[in-house]
Amino acid sequence: MKQSNGQMPGSVEAAKTYWEQFKGSPADLYLQARGLEEGVSTHLPGFVGSARTGHERYRDHLVIPYLRPAGSKFTATIRFRCVRDECVKDIDGSYFFLKGEKEQHEQHSKYQSLPGDKPRLYNTSALIQPSAYVAIAEGEFSAWAVELDGVPTAAVQGVSAWKDHFDNSFAGYEKVFILGDGDEAGRKMTEKLAERLPNGVPIDLPDGEDPDSLRRSYGPGFIRQLLGLDS
Repeated sequence: MKQSNGQMPGSVEAAKTYWEQFKGSPADLYLQARGLEEGVSTHLPGFVGSARTGHERYRDHLVIPYLRPAGSKFTATIRFRCVRDECVKDIDGSYFFLKGEKEQHEQHSKYQSLPGDKPRLYNTSALIQPSAYVAIAEGEFSAWAVELDGVPTAAVQGVSAWKDHFDNSFAGYEKVFILGDGDEAGRKMTEKLAERLPNGVPIDLPDGEDPDSLRRSYGPGFIRQLLGLDS
């Protein structure tokens, strides 16, 4: 049962437990390989090594806490992202994404939410920063990458996860940059949100790319240039 404030029970305690298991874990190494280690101290990811009761199915998963602007004591929920070697690495031990190949998650979903949870906006602290613009990314790690380039960024869990009441969160900005991934699903998300948000600015990413792959390939500052924020 969810609490009346929308917080999933046990999320704060779980986020703390799994954060304590993060350093040096497969989740830590995975984020380093994606070039996102700078975001760790802000977003406080975790790792399910020793699982809490009821979380056994998430063992060997990276944990993504949905922190509220007031801080980690008000974690709304957590999500789980599989980083098991057999799913994210090739037989030579290299990460699939570094070779431009898809990860292998045939036996289970790549991402999993707590039972009974609902779609939420990720990184809502971006929405209280003093800025004339904000970005919406597809997925939590894409939000990290864009924010590392100095652009306040929230994320949605995919086009089907967008809810009508999310629209109001982006009213009043001069520009809302919309960055779906460079694939069919990402472009559908970009198109849908550009239609919904009158201040939306659709950004088309190259085929097969997402914000963190672009940042890895072209370095810090590239996403700002892509958005026209730096000449």
